Amino acid sequence: MKNIIISLSIFLSIIIYGQEYPLNYEDRLNIPQGSYLKDLNSELNPYIGLWKGNWDGKTIYIQFKKVKYPLGKPNSPHFIYRDRIVGERKIISSNGSIEIDKISTFDEQYSEFYGVAPKFSNPSQKQFYFAPKNMCGKTANLDVTFLDNAQTQMSLHLIYNPSTIDDTCPYYNSVIQGNDFPINFPKDIVLTKQ
Repeated sequence: MKNIIISLSIFLSIIIYGQEYPLNYEDRLNIPQGSYLKDLNSELNPYIGLWKGNWDGKTIYIQFKKVKYPLGKPNSPHFIYRDRIVGERKIISSNGSIEIDKISTFDEQYSEFYGVAPKFSNPSQKQFYFAPKNMCGKTANLDVTFLDNAQTQMSLHLIYNPSTIDDTCPYYNSVIQGNDFPINFPKDIVLTKQ
C-alpha cells in the first residue's frame, strides 16, 4: 500500500508540476508551478557554441550554452523553468595576453550574457542581455542578427541600458567626466561560429 501511495504521489507531481510547454507559450501566468518552458522547436540551437570575432586588434570568443534556468523562487506560485541561452567571454589583446577569461570558469547561473529575447521596440529583432561583472551594475542589450542562412555568422550591436552611478563605483570619476564604463566590449562586431 505504501508503494502505491508513493507511486501515485510521484505520478501526480509530474502531472501537476512537471508539465512542459513550448518556449514561447503565450499564457505563462496560468501554467502550473514547476512547469518547464522548453525549447521544443530547437529555436535556440543556432546560438549554441563558440563564436569568434576581432576588433581593434583584439580577439573575442563568446561561448553560448543552452540551459534549463529556474525563474522565480522555488516555493512561489509562479516558479517555472525556462530554456535560455547563457554566455561568457574571453578577450585576447593584440600582443596575445588574456584580458578577460570568463569561459574557463563558465558560470551558468550568473553568466554575463543571457537571452535570447525579442526586442521590446521591435519583437522580430532578437537581443541578448549583457551584464558585465564588476561594472557597478552597468548593463547593455545586444541586438543579434544572423548574417547568413547557415547561421554561422552573427552581428552584435551594443546598446547601453540607462543606469545610475554612485561614488562608491571605482569608475565614478571617469564616468562623471564623460568617459564610458571600461567594459571591454565593442559597439559593433561580427562573430563567426567555430
